[in-house]
Amino acid sequence: MAENRKDEDERAGGRKVRLLAAKRLYQVVARRIARMIEENQGRPDWRLPSERELAEQLEVSRTVVREAVIALEMRGIVEVRGRAGIVVLPAHVNALSFDALNTDVGPGPFELLEARLALESSATALAAERATRYDIMELEECIERMQLETDEVFLNEKGDREFHLTIANMTGNAIILSMIQALWDQRDTSRMWQRVHRHIHAPKVRALWIGDHYAIVAALKMRNAEAARHAMERHINNVTDELLRADELGRFSSGEADE
Repeated sequence: MAENRKDEDERAGGRKVRLLAAKRLYQVVARRIARMIEENQGRPDWRLPSERELAEQLEVSRTVVREAVIALEMRGIVEVRGRAGIVVLPAHVNALSFDALNTDVGPGPFELLEARLALESSATALAAERATRYDIMELEECIERMQLETDEVFLNEKGDREFHLTIANMTGNAIILSMIQALWDQRDTSRMWQRVHRHIHAPKVRALWIGDHYAIVAALKMRNAEAARHAMERHINNVTDELLRADELGRFSSGEADE
């Protein structure tokens, strides 16, 4: 009997771990914010804290709060209005559906970038040890295609995708290639990514991002694994910073337009 109970507890524990792992962190935070709204909807003087304050209260990063706010925006619960900050839309407060908040709208953009940072930086270091002259030529051709793309095409990042998947292929490891390709496939179909990415101003980021790619190639040419790792880390961090900045500017501009 004791052994059977132990087996049942272990199975239940395993299910709990899988359930927790299946739930995205931004969804958990979105539910906490929605609960905050529900609990304070009868107070006319109450306002949602800023993203920075929410991050401190909920003990998560601002990027996770940003993803949670985007998820709530997509459900019509809140709206970000420039100087006014995060505004609760009254028409939807009484119809809050916590089941709907659990509906997966895809990976968060910063969640994706964090995964890419962890995986692609290591892959680039491995690629540096195995790079051939043909590989380097392929990467340089990818950058040339990026330079020839119009701003609109540049934002679709087809040349960029080819560049990163070429590096993944250079590792000679089919599992690494499939994992990185899966991340890019998720990014391309993510509604949340598209929502944030639309604020990017291509002429401002083109030179920076192309420069990042040249730095990665330079490190690969030297067969310097650590330099290649750091160059890829710097590039993905630059993308993260620019997405945050562009999203803030885009929200601020739309907020001013509404006033």
